[in-house]
Amino acid sequence: MSADHDEHADPVAVATFATEGEAEVVQAKLRAYGIEAALRDQVEGGVVLVEGEPGVVVEVPAADAHVARQVLSDGDAALGEPSIEP
Repeated sequence: MSADHDEHADPVAVATFATEGEAEVVQAKLRAYGIEAALRDQVEGGVVLVEGEPGVVVEVPAADAHVARQVLSDGDAALGEPSIEP
């Protein structure tokens, strides 16, 4: 596989949050570290998380996933605890 192929690989989920607001804070944090991050809202109707729904997923390019997980594992008391994706 070439480096170009890896750069265009499907995005990888690195964290999941119950609310869009929490996910947006993490998205901004990752972007501050130079990691492009996107949000994918998995909440049916987009309003209230129901048990069994994954919530709002933070995704990054596959090539940045390891670094993004390291950034998120440092934690931040102002954020809800993310569910870090393996």
